[in-house]
Amino acid sequence: MEFFKSLSLITVFATTSLVASATDLAQPTALSDAEWDTIQEYVGLLDKISFMPSLLPVIMKHRDALNLSDEQKQAFRTWRKENYPRMVGVMNEIIERRIVLAKGALDPQIGQAELLYAQKEILQLQQELLMIRLSCRELVMETFSSDQWDSLAFVLEDYPELAGLMQ
Repeated sequence: MEFFKSLSLITVFATTSLVASATDLAQPTALSDAEWDTIQEYVGLLDKISFMPSLLPVIMKHRDALNLSDEQKQAFRTWRKENYPRMVGVMNEIIERRIVLAKGALDPQIGQAELLYAQKEILQLQQELLMIRLSCRELVMETFSSDQWDSLAFVLEDYPELAGLMQ
């Protein structure tokens, strides 16, 4: 198991820069469109490890088109403040562990049990990430009107990775 506790310097450097950025963008104040674009970019880099799309940056960037109320905007900002750093941290941890697992798979000194254990830890982190994202989904579902859902479907058509996901 000792092999899986060590991380490469490259991985630590790459994820540290994303965590630092996540902390900067987790402030409770309003973010500009450019800052929401930055969040979308960071989360997009990490999204390949998640099974749910990241909608909050898109929603907040298009807050005017979606006609978000002040209460909705504040609720989403509060969610971001409380959850965004943890979400990015879990995503970074998944990336780090996947790299270590991939390296371990090619190391003849690492046994099958260790590899299975490492995969199990990654799956637990993915479940933790899903729970964080589901809390955001729940907030959107509780606060969006039917008109806002219709507008969101239109907005998402401008995002190739999200287009066509809404029926």
